[in-house]
Amino acid sequence: MKRHLIIPATLSTLLAGAAFAVEPMPGANLGTSIEDISAALSEDGYELTKYEREGNRIEVYAVKGDARYELYVDPTSGEVTRLETKARRGPSPLPGFSDDQIRASLQALGYEVTGFERERGKIEVYATKDGRRWELKIDPRTGGILKSEAED
Repeated sequence: MKRHLIIPATLSTLLAGAAFAVEPMPGANLGTSIEDISAALSEDGYELTKYEREGNRIEVYAVKGDARYELYVDPTSGEVTRLETKARRGPSPLPGFSDDQIRASLQALGYEVTGFERERGKIEVYATKDGRRWELKIDPRTGGILKSEAED
């Protein structure tokens, strides 16, 4: 009799864990930096398409499978404060370099990435370097900088 009770309890625990891995719910802690959030989502199979810090929140857009996610994260607590899910079309996984790879490459060049957007096969990155703000166009196939403009 006990054996039958343990199996359903174990199964429900596993299913609850799997549900979290599919969709980060409001209240989930993803971290307080873009790097932490990206790592947490990437670990669960999400691909970031856009992120930026706006005032009292970090706005993150990601895709996984046939769904597109928009999350707001509190930069102080790291908790998800808002989540929207929509159906998406397009290739999965996304072709080319990931946001982690691009951010690491730009950090090696002295940039601190503050915003990232992947849309229609193009990647735009906002970053700071030497006290200046830069807008960079990145080739998604090679990860190389196609164009850089300093914002005054």
